[in-house]
Amino acid sequence: MNAALIFWLCIAMVAYAYAGYPLLVALLARYRGSTPLRQGLTLESAPSKITPLECIAADSNAGNDTHWPPPLTVVVAACNEEARIAGRVRDVLAQDYPADRLWVHVVSDGSTDRTAQAADIGDPRVTVRSLPGNVGKAAALNAALTGVDTGLVAFTDARQRFAPGALRHLVAAFADPAVGGISGELMIAPHAHDPRLESVGLYWRMEKSLRANEARLGWLHGVSGSIHALRRELFRPLPAGTVLDDMWLPLQVLLGGHRIWMERDAIAWDSPSGQPREEFQRKLRTLAGNWQLLARLPVLIHPSRNPVFFAWFSHKFLRLLVPWALLMALVASALAPGPLYRGLFLAQLLAYAWAIAGLRLPRLAARIPLLPTAGTFLMLNLAALLALPVSLAWQPSQLWKKH
Repeated sequence: MNAALIFWLCIAMVAYAYAGYPLLVALLARYRGSTPLRQGLTLESAPSKITPLECIAADSNAGNDTHWPPPLTVVVAACNEEARIAGRVRDVLAQDYPADRLWVHVVSDGSTDRTAQAADIGDPRVTVRSLPGNVGKAAALNAALTGVDTGLVAFTDARQRFAPGALRHLVAAFADPAVGGISGELMIAPHAHDPRLESVGLYWRMEKSLRANEARLGWLHGVSGSIHALRRELFRPLPAGTVLDDMWLPLQVLLGGHRIWMERDAIAWDSPSGQPREEFQRKLRTLAGNWQLLARLPVLIHPSRNPVFFAWFSHKFLRLLVPWALLMALVASALAPGPLYRGLFLAQLLAYAWAIAGLRLPRLAARIPLLPTAGTFLMLNLAALLALPVSLAWQPSQLWKKH
């Protein structure tokens, strides 16, 4: 295969991953997408009391207002979150959800501070469990689910806050029996001081739009770890050390024959990471987690066994290959004969220099349109490039720890 052909094939793959596939999904969602049945939350018609053990009956009668909204347990896995866990628990309980149908289960994952004591705010709806050692989020979630009796379980983290009505919106589509899991939407508070972080926010908004369109097609295969829910019966324990619980859990739901929906009115608020370096580390961890997930769930690469193979391959897997395609395109343009490819080689070098300036010179980036976006693109693909060697590290368990 000659260098010119390799160059154009690599460029075509990059274009498809970042533009072609999102446009295709947007078009298909517009003309072929569907929205699941949602249940109105008429609190006045609800019975005065329903216990956690009655949740299965409530789920089976999801279309009946007398059983709506259904009992719900919100699980929070936390490690060394003494400063904010009490506020997080109160934030959940402050939701306009029937008080006798809402519970919070906090698992302190080997915290060395007073996380467990702070989480126990004296409300009987709150259960706190302390694990003797730091076993990681995946094992902590497994431990938490052994103590959940409700038919629906929601997941969130300690750092976010729910918008008003978030939980009501989050459970609404469970009225449709085909829906097994629902993702809410994570909103990032705007950052007024660093255009590089604003550009990351732009990328995240585009990602959420793509996810929403995938949901309308029944193709959604990832959720927001800050706000999502599933039917308790569809929970499958996570292997110890699993990084992407927000992909493992929905993929298990899909493999079980159910649908994942995205409810954009179920909002969790978060603040920016604070520094581009922190954002890079977070993205590196997530992308390495995708390689780890493929190793632990090889059914993903099976077109006939993975019900969302096309979406997973186009959305997740190709994003892991894009930086390698960019490198091959650079080398191929350097080797291909003719002035056209010499010009394209120099254009790529200038583009990378431009992107580096966007990362390293925030004051300059603030004055030049699209410069922060170029820097963000380079940062994301550098993380994707490093994700494979990181996932193959000798001691991967240390890489998956967030604390």
